[in-house]
This record gives sequence, C-alpha cells and structure tokens, in this order.
Amino acid sequence: MTGILISTFDRQEVLARWTAARIRLLWPGHPPVFFSGLTSRDEGSLGFEGDSRDWMNVNLQAVRQLIELGFQRAYLILDDHPPVGACHAGYLNARLPELSDNLQAAYIGLLGYGQHRRREGEILGAAEDFLEHSLPTYRWKFSLHPGLWNLEDLKALLECRMEKYPPGQRSPWNFERHRDVPGDPRVDSLAGRCFRVCGSSCLAPDAGARAALVFESALRLLADTELFAAKLAGGKAARDSAELRRLWMFGHYLGPYPIFWSGCMRQGNPHADFEKWLAWFGPSELKAAWNPLSGGRERAGL
Repeated sequence: MTGILISTFDRQEVLARWTAARIRLLWPGHPPVFFSGLTSRDEGSLGFEGDSRDWMNVNLQAVRQLIELGFQRAYLILDDHPPVGACHAGYLNARLPELSDNLQAAYIGLLGYGQHRRREGEILGAAEDFLEHSLPTYRWKFSLHPGLWNLEDLKALLECRMEKYPPGQRSPWNFERHRDVPGDPRVDSLAGRCFRVCGSSCLAPDAGARAALVFESALRLLADTELFAAKLAGGKAARDSAELRRLWMFGHYLGPYPIFWSGCMRQGNPHADFEKWLAWFGPSELKAAWNPLSGGRERAGL
C-alpha cells in the first residue's frame, strides 16, 4: 500500500495544505495524504513528540506510524514542492510502485535525468521505463525532491542519520547532503538501490505535456547557444555569468509529477526563480492559485 507524506511544520501549514490541494487537483485518484511536523492531529496530520526543528526525528515518527498503518511505500514531498502541472496518475498510482517492488528500490526520485540534467548511473531498458539506477557514489542519491520511498528503508536511513547528528543538526539538508563513507552495511545496501525517472518517458498522457517538453527543449537549445557564444566572446567567466542569469529557465522538470526543482519557497519567502518561471511560462491556472498565497503571506502565516 502506498501513501503520500508531506513534510512540513506549523508555520508552513498553509503552504503544506495548499500543496495537498494541488495534489488533489492534478493527481486524480492519488494515494492517501498525510502530514508530518504539525502539532494538530486532524486532516491527516500524524503529529509528533519532541522538538519540531528535529526534522529527522519528526519524520522518523511519521514513517513508523505509516508502517504501523500498513503502508509499504510513500511519496515523500516537502511542503514547497507542489506539482506544477498535470500528473501521470496511472504511473504514480500503479506503475511506479510496481517497479519499486520489482527492483527492490529504496528510493525512486521524481526529479530525474534528462532535460538538462546529467545521467548519474546506468540507464535501464524499456521494461523498466528507462529508469536510471544511480551510482552508489552519486552525491544526491538520497535527494529530498519528491520521490517514492520504501518505508522500511527510509526508516533505516533516518535512524542511521540520527546517529550521525545531534538534535540541533538533524535538518533535511544534512539528511540529503551527508557524505556517506562505505563501510556501514545498512547505508551501503540502500545506496545501491536508488533510482531516478526518465521524465520524458512517463509524462501525463495528454498533448499538452508533450508540447511543453518540445517547447522547453527549444528554449534550452537557445540558451545553450547563448552560453556558447558568451564563452567564445569572454571566456569561461562570461559563460558562467550568463548561465547564472539563465538558471531559472532550467528549473522546471516535466515528468509524472511536474516540479520546479528549487521549490516555490526559499527561507520563508517566495522563491524568486520560481516566480520568474511562473510569470514567463507557468500555467495561468497555477498563476491564479499562487498569487493570493504569495501576496497574502502575512495573513497565511508564511
């Protein structure tokens, strides 16, 4: 059985509930949604004991509760990573959990390779929908971008991370950025069972998603041409400067759960790159839904 776990905390509850509403709108027939990190225990909140700033402990408690409820897998989604387009419901609801079981995957990331993102491992065949089997040495193999986790494996990894960090340092950033040293059999086993999707092979089955992929491919080609010209004219420094100005264009990733890689918030404020992408290329429906939230941050408690 598969669930969805949205990781948040009280100050971000409005944002987390908004992300859940986006899931309801864009992911038909989605699995049950739960929240970690909220003191309330209504509307899917799993509650927690202890310090809400201890992200690893808060989410370990949530994972243990989901396991007790009979869930084997869950999509772990941070509160600022809503879907920004139509999801491939059939793929997320059935096909990806099936692949997860068949491959004994610990984690399958929904921010995959392609679309200006490098491959970081072996690309499997058509029978496995061209998933990438990430190298154990890949730095972001345990990414906290939206992804499907085997809950027993996520529990084991959280327990291992908590052994490495005192309570004041158990942040989501330390969870995913920690540099694992080979030798711990618990982590070594998980590191060899991480995968990422090929977004272009599992888009939502409508013409809009495919058209968006073609359009964004053209934009990336144009940007690459500009970067090459900048390097010819001014060297690497000029190219790097031009790339920084273009990074926001590469933030959107089309796949079964379309996302903006950096999330829609940064340190409690709307993320400038997300809002720039939204203004230029975002769906009008998403613009209308986001503007009241972005403009009403004080009222919303964000």
